[in-house]
Amino acid sequence: MKSARLCCLCLFNAVTLTGAVAQRFPDRFMTINPLADQRHETAEGINWMHSSGGWGEFGAYRLVRDQEHAWVQRLGAYIEMFRIDNDASLAFIGNIEFIANPHNNIRFNPRAIFWEEGFFFTGRSAEHYWQVGYFHRCKHDIDNFLLGKERTLIFGSLQAKYLVPFTADGGRTEGLFVLRTDVFTIRQDDREPQVSQDLDLNRAIGSAMMLAHFRQQFNQSILGLYLTGWGGLSLYSGRDGVFNRFGSVESAAFNGGFSGGVAVHGNAHFRIGLSYEYVSDTGIDPVPGHAHLLSVGVTIVNPASMW
Repeated sequence: MKSARLCCLCLFNAVTLTGAVAQRFPDRFMTINPLADQRHETAEGINWMHSSGGWGEFGAYRLVRDQEHAWVQRLGAYIEMFRIDNDASLAFIGNIEFIANPHNNIRFNPRAIFWEEGFFFTGRSAEHYWQVGYFHRCKHDIDNFLLGKERTLIFGSLQAKYLVPFTADGGRTEGLFVLRTDVFTIRQDDREPQVSQDLDLNRAIGSAMMLAHFRQQFNQSILGLYLTGWGGLSLYSGRDGVFNRFGSVESAAFNGGFSGGVAVHGNAHFRIGLSYEYVSDTGIDPVPGHAHLLSVGVTIVNPASMW
């Protein structure tokens, strides 16, 4: 557990001692590994449509937030297209993140939605796992006609992950360390009105991220604790071409957050907790703005394949 505490400390330093410049991934607090789901019998060879799973979160931003954040909803689901023995898997996934601000008569004004979909291949290497895939993402404003401003984002990427699971305390404590990188392909950052292009997504090269997941179940109880920490580094070029942007790195900075609380264990995890993150560009306003965001919420995940 010393290595786990050291990892959390490193993530804490990365988040609190630096600014953040990063893309907003709907699954930034979540890791999915279809091969970890062993609830269904796997025959030799190819098993079609082998498993599926979903997750959801609803939270309220309180005490620490900006003018655009009052409510958040995140939803995601995957289906395993096929599994080969228990060593390889191809899955399709979709995730969304919905943001509402308080600026209407019911204090729930839909503002923006981030959408993600893609395919990813998972392979087993001894006790570890690796994943490669392609993800298409976009962000759209909602109910912004009267505002007279809009920002639309498209950011597809080639993605790779390396997953290292571990257990302790006789299996009551489980953890997962994840290294993740995204190399951006499609990049589009349209703003109305046209304003400063600082933090322009068109110049994004890629990002690297580290995640640490922990969950513990109390003795003779369905209750337990969970904790997720993540920190990311994004690279921006001085150029905006498809290929020549890789020859110039103009800026790099960190982004990160934490989520933790109490979990009710079973075939699903029902979680109640707090989440904090810092983003230097929320992706909502045409003029990039940073935000410290603290939310309280409930989350439901499938513990067989999700963290």
